[in-house]
Amino acid sequence: MASRCTCSLVVMLVVALGCATISVAPTSAFPSCERELPCGPSKFTFYLHNTVYNPAVDNKNSFNSIYSLPPNISFPNPFAFGVRNTFEDPITEGPSNSSNSLGKAQGFYVLDSFTEFTLFHLFTANITEGEHKGIINIFGQVREVDPVRYLTVVGGTGAFLGARGLASCTLVDIDHTPPAKWTLSFDLDLYY
Repeated sequence: MASRCTCSLVVMLVVALGCATISVAPTSAFPSCERELPCGPSKFTFYLHNTVYNPAVDNKNSFNSIYSLPPNISFPNPFAFGVRNTFEDPITEGPSNSSNSLGKAQGFYVLDSFTEFTLFHLFTANITEGEHKGIINIFGQVREVDPVRYLTVVGGTGAFLGARGLASCTLVDIDHTPPAKWTLSFDLDLYY
């Protein structure tokens, strides 16, 4: 029988034909596989400005959002089920279009209910200006009528590496006159 060792760095290996002792080097001899992630901001706010393409007013030089064609169905579809909007919206530090630019939000949402206006969002906020630079990945489903809409932050890069948390979205301004325009505020609570 093998002698008993009190050292925690020795591993006993029982083999069918006998016993063998294997020594393991102290953990300090190996580089750590854990690394310290940078810790980005815990709060971050940006404003998203959307202008929808509308062929009736021919705003092809000033839009940043476009709807897909409605689904090819023969029954009434009052909540536009299946319609998608793809966007590349400017994002700013403040609520005005002329506020300092932070970058662009790029992604889409899909109207996904037969009974009310609900939208499934999936987009990235590409922050290219300001103190914190990187990408924030946001997704989730919201009801259009809710005064505050909650989405999930599921990741990020750069200053937002490993970010997760909550994105609270509120409507700041809307103009239904073609082409439709609106501004949304995103208040992020981030964890790393």
